[in-house]
Amino acid sequence: MALVKASLTLFGGDTVVVRCSESCHIHLMSAKSHTANAQTDILSVQDRNSAYLTVPYSGTWNVLIDSQSQSLEHSITYVAA
Repeated sequence: MALVKASLTLFGGDTVVVRCSESCHIHLMSAKSHTANAQTDILSVQDRNSAYLTVPYSGTWNVLIDSQSQSLEHSITYVAA
């Protein structure tokens, strides 16, 4: 099982583009502080080879790719708003 994690500092309206060689689960999660009242926002797609996820607000975002493949090829880029 392949697991890929990347962290990006993005502005609201930016679009994260993820491409994978095989179907995978792609998650984009906000990296908010770990206080009791903080919530993490998550955008996800399941069983896809690619995803275009638009960031709702500025901050640090974590990209997580989860695949059953042992030899996953991937790319993570973004398009500025």
